[in-house]
Amino acid sequence: MSRLRVILAILLLIILVVIGIILPGLWKSGKNTSEKQTDLASSDREDSTPPEEMTDLEYTGFEKLSPFFPDSVTADLKALFPVYLQNSGRTEIKSVTFLPDETTYPDNNTTELFFQLSDSTRLPVQYIGDLGVLLFGDEEAEFSTEQQSYEKQTDDSLPTVTTDQVETRQEGGYDDITSTQTAGSEVSQ
Repeated sequence: MSRLRVILAILLLIILVVIGIILPGLWKSGKNTSEKQTDLASSDREDSTPPEEMTDLEYTGFEKLSPFFPDSVTADLKALFPVYLQNSGRTEIKSVTFLPDETTYPDNNTTELFFQLSDSTRLPVQYIGDLGVLLFGDEEAEFSTEQQSYEKQTDDSLPTVTTDQVETRQEGGYDDITSTQTAGSEVSQ
């Protein structure tokens, strides 16, 4: 009888290990596939390429954005305006004017900008600094630009240094022995 119990205990242990290790992995892979399918469906709804008729928008006052944002964020803003206007069905808009006097700061990380459209309506755009996200309109619609990759800048004029050479160099350019001796001699005086 005890032999039978030992065998059952071992089988039960093996079953519990399989349930604890394999089933969560299967559950996660199934969940990731369903999330990818919903992401693809939502990306099909939000076409991020501006149509040809929307690329000729006139941007006035955008040079006044320089105190608020770097030029890259301003360029992203200009690229996302046609996408937002197309998705909101406002293709008749011909110009966008920045209203710098109406800029507000709802919290420490958010800047709310206002733009006057050619049909005399105001469009709020929020920039969340921590995330680098632009939210358009009262519905706070988020659109993304294409990922940009930046080339790593290198200086070929510098000499090549190995890790052994770095370890033998002094920190800060001073000899460690003389700096401790002068500090010790000043204290003793």
